Amino acid sequence: MTKVIYFESTEPIFQSFDNYEIWPCARIGQNDSENEYESCNVDDPDIAIWCVYGHLRTGGLECISDHDTFDEAKEFMETLPSKPLTPLTPF
Repeated sequence: MTKVIYFESTEPIFQSFDNYEIWPCARIGQNDSENEYESCNVDDPDIAIWCVYGHLRTGGLECISDHDTFDEAKEFMETLPSKPLTPLTPF
């Protein structure tokens, strides 16, 4: 199940992406009733969510969505506007 979608695929920010990535994230704390996450290794036992990121042409990443599982993140990523490169994943 998708936890959060931050940007719809029709939004202009998608023109800034040249690729997509999926990364696992661990919960590192809570701030004002919102969880805070940080990317982690794929074998980390504390993985809480899987995040789909847009890789910006100018460098850096922008989180597009959060998911409960890798398979859900991958399925969501496949619905995004296609890019010329193969999506990147850490594994």
